[in-house]
Amino acid sequence: MLLLGTNDHLEDLDREYSIGEGVSVTAIAPMTRPGANTQSTPNDRHPEVYVVLDAQRLARVDGFGLAPVVALDGRRAQSAAGTPAARVVLVGLEGGHLAVVDPASNDVEAVTAFDDVPGRDDWENPAGPFPDLRSIAVTSTGTWLVNVHVGGVWRSTDRGASWANVVPPEDDVHEVVAGEAGRVVAAAAVGFGWSLDDGVSWEWTTDGLHASYCRAVAVDGDIAFVTASTGPSTADGRLYRGPLGSGFAQCREGLPESFPFNLDTGCLSAGAVGVAFGTRDGRVWRSYDTGQRFEAVPERVGRVQVLRFA
Repeated sequence: MLLLGTNDHLEDLDREYSIGEGVSVTAIAPMTRPGANTQSTPNDRHPEVYVVLDAQRLARVDGFGLAPVVALDGRRAQSAAGTPAARVVLVGLEGGHLAVVDPASNDVEAVTAFDDVPGRDDWENPAGPFPDLRSIAVTSTGTWLVNVHVGGVWRSTDRGASWANVVPPEDDVHEVVAGEAGRVVAAAAVGFGWSLDDGVSWEWTTDGLHASYCRAVAVDGDIAFVTASTGPSTADGRLYRGPLGSGFAQCREGLPESFPFNLDTGCLSAGAVGVAFGTRDGRVWRSYDTGQRFEAVPERVGRVQVLRFA
């Protein structure tokens, strides 16, 4: 299942079906990563997936429709991730705050320990008045990784009771994504970052990139994908692929030489089922051979805000 969220609808591109109309989709949270053994929802055989709608409420994809879960009162929701072991959904909120939603009970609980991490008062977002909780990743061991823009990447191994800063705020991370077997990748203003030990230690590179400013990232086994550009207001965004620990090569076959904007956070996804990304001008590009060749989805779908395999 390839789910696409725009500023006015949610669509399953594999089934060519619009699941929700008149909603702005700000996050898509599969309960498992693509290629893993998926767990079905109680009433259907489709993967269990949660979506944030209009930055205010959480719903579950229920076959060809949406089942309400809970209203997210208060701050606007910006990101989300499923936790297969705990069976809860992590939701990132405006201002760099984190909440845990239990879909079984519809309970929403603030992660108060994250509100007390050191240095929070120094977080600054150059794109807005408050820090964003821009992305969340849950590793194959159940570790939580939270990316604050701009406040670094924070790691918890005890379901949010305590936190360690593993990437400093000055690296300006835009997205963090977990793969299998302890692999974690990140896109930042300083380039592409990767960890092979569940997000504890990190290495960084710009090898093969035309510029260091990275906004979106994905990983499939040992192959990483990252988008790079010349800056936040770029007219030259490009997609790259490469083995972890090696340099990158630009993805060219089937794609334009470059895009006149950033290929943004949340709009790139990879896994055993393929690689895909969406753009702000409503186009989607997909690869079935680990990013060696891409093809465009024929019709424009509206401004892409998030895209995920499930």
